[in-house]
Amino acid sequence: MISIIICSISPEFLGQVKENISDTIGLEYELLVWDNRQANIGLCEVYNRMAGQAKFEFICFLHEDIYFERTGWGIDLISLFNSRNELGVIGVAGSKYKSAAYSGWYTGIGDFDCADLVHIERGKVRHIYLKPDIDHNTHYEDVVCIDGVFICCRKEIWQKIRFNDNDLKGFHYYDLDFSLRASQICSVSVLYNLKLVHVTNGGDFGDKWVVTTFHFHKYFLNRLPVILPDIKVSEKAEFKIKKIWLDVLKSQHISFKNKLRWIFNENLYSNFKLLYSIFKFLFYKPLGLRYIHKRGT
Repeated sequence: MISIIICSISPEFLGQVKENISDTIGLEYELLVWDNRQANIGLCEVYNRMAGQAKFEFICFLHEDIYFERTGWGIDLISLFNSRNELGVIGVAGSKYKSAAYSGWYTGIGDFDCADLVHIERGKVRHIYLKPDIDHNTHYEDVVCIDGVFICCRKEIWQKIRFNDNDLKGFHYYDLDFSLRASQICSVSVLYNLKLVHVTNGGDFGDKWVVTTFHFHKYFLNRLPVILPDIKVSEKAEFKIKKIWLDVLKSQHISFKNKLRWIFNENLYSNFKLLYSIFKFLFYKPLGLRYIHKRGT
């Protein structure tokens, strides 16, 4: 019923996730694995190659450093797809709004962001649960973009839009690009309570991610922002997102040159309310300010 595709660089992680999927998915599946240790080709190309071999109606693109804590998650996926003919793509984290500003899926704005997964980062466990309609008892939220740790879609949707291996050659923005384009022809949702656990050393938001950010927002420029219909956006939303991402990136390994490109491309210096955020973005890591903060606590 489900074709599962994994791009692998770790035999250890692969062995663990294969066993976990077998124990928890709850229905018939096939596993298609691409060993990327030697070839080291981009995710868009890997996913397109492997999806072309998929025999089932539904395809899951998974990272290998994950596992599921409960059984039957595959049944839940198929059930949601079958209950909503317009639904084409499901994730575990995403947003109802993709800003025109340089950013990933996360906005930091409660009305937009949706997620339900556990991060285990260097031994620390963090449950990421973001639900705009907190009082509304739904087990999913419609969004316009999702994170790539878990992407499940109807095969016919992949056949229509495919991953963008022409413009995205590396390992970043494949998820936003795919889900944003999918949201123009079908519904995209975040499904809660899949009980997915992501074992990570932290997101890679260094120079490669930053350079891809420049590239993506340049060719996607005329289509941004993208917002779910009937969602209201405050005039301050773009400002908040710019500020959030300056803070997200302040401790990442980013060259000073790329930091300046980020600031000048976005014209951030013209807004005096962002000056302190810009200062932290530029100097927080080089000056070791994180250690000063630690000593002051």
